[in-house]
Amino acid sequence: MTHTTPRNRPWYVPDRLADDYCEIARSGGDLRMLKTLKILRSILVNVGIIGITAYTLLFTTADPTVVFIFGIGILGGYNGIEVADYAALATAFAEVRQQQTEDGTDDSP
Repeated sequence: MTHTTPRNRPWYVPDRLADDYCEIARSGGDLRMLKTLKILRSILVNVGIIGITAYTLLFTTADPTVVFIFGIGILGGYNGIEVADYAALATAFAEVRQQQTEDGTDDSP
């Protein structure tokens, strides 16, 4: 997808992903529902990773140092990806809202 106007997005916002979310909003998609589902998914995955790590630490004979390092590494990697995804969604939400305000159609996405 090409940009028709230059955008001033922060460096941590993936342009393609933000453009995809803008397209979803323009085609009638509900970004608020998408945001809610992403937050719910993030909570469930984090609780699952923490639960599996805690189970492994408490009830198995695995080396606690290795389990802890892997658990923290997986949590950090997953949450880093989620933050970038959420930032792209928030940026798209703001861009669509700004464009609708400029066009005079103030229907919220």
